[in-house]
Amino acid sequence: MTGRWARWLASLAHRPRTGDAPRLVIVRHHRVYGPDQQPLYRLGVSRGLLEAQLGWLARAGLTPVTVSDGLQRMARGEPGVHVAMTFDDGYADNVERALPALERHGARATFFLAAGLIEERRAPWWDRLAHALARTRLPRPAVAGLPALADDADRAAALAPAMAALRRPPDEQERMLAAIERALDAGAAPCELGSWEQLARLRDAGMEIGAHTLTHPFLSLLSRERQREEIAGSVARIEARLGVRAAGLAYPGGDHDAVTVAVAEECGLAWAVTTRAGDNDPGASRFELRRRGLSEGACTLPTGRFSSRLARAELDGAFDRLRGVEAVA
Repeated sequence: MTGRWARWLASLAHRPRTGDAPRLVIVRHHRVYGPDQQPLYRLGVSRGLLEAQLGWLARAGLTPVTVSDGLQRMARGEPGVHVAMTFDDGYADNVERALPALERHGARATFFLAAGLIEERRAPWWDRLAHALARTRLPRPAVAGLPALADDADRAAALAPAMAALRRPPDEQERMLAAIERALDAGAAPCELGSWEQLARLRDAGMEIGAHTLTHPFLSLLSRERQREEIAGSVARIEARLGVRAAGLAYPGGDHDAVTVAVAEECGLAWAVTTRAGDNDPGASRFELRRRGLSEGACTLPTGRFSSRLARAELDGAFDRLRGVEAVA
């Protein structure tokens, strides 16, 4: 029995959580793919699945709001569960696919922008790696640590360990990544992040804009000064380009330490989100807010069909112990 079937069977016994105690559930997304897109590294959900999630949430009386709105509702003591939806990084497909879906369902969301990458039109490191692995024509690359890449299965198997190996400080990561790109000879990866002009549509539609650093580093590997440059620089760049000051921050990959929390507060931010699964109650630390991923694997059956039972169990935290801190880009 696969893990997905086992979770679905467990969801049959799940009873939706009830009660008047205020709690905020923050849903985490990244990309929104078209029906024909099958990338090597699938960092997101299909447009159809996002529509299914939003429709189900609306019918359940849980239409998503922004993180700031959700926190304000808790602060006012509004009873029951409140759902906020977030999208990390600032991909163009957030504007092209997520925004219309949100508007159709009367929902709002918070979008965290990697402002320096957007400004420089530079592909994030994980996209560069996936592009090199997917496009190389060299079945046996001459680079240490990479296996043979004879077919798609080999390329997919090589991705996770290569991503783990690139968990390095920025300069070291760039040297390693550049060496892989040269060895695989696949050309430069395109930048699929939105332009400032595109991302302004999120602001104009009433969505919340949050900070996501300048270059998406692993913050805990940086000095205090470098962390401040990344966080404060992101806030300033967003304000300069979009005319809004970010209230919140998403730690890249969920990575942060006590210094990161202190720097975020010093930069004038009001809250920050992690990738640790869980609920947020009124007493939750505002700089370590928890989020739950609603990925395709989390709320679809092995047949690919959306399951409201699985989605509800995930939303209520039935599988939080399995999730823990999720390693995502």
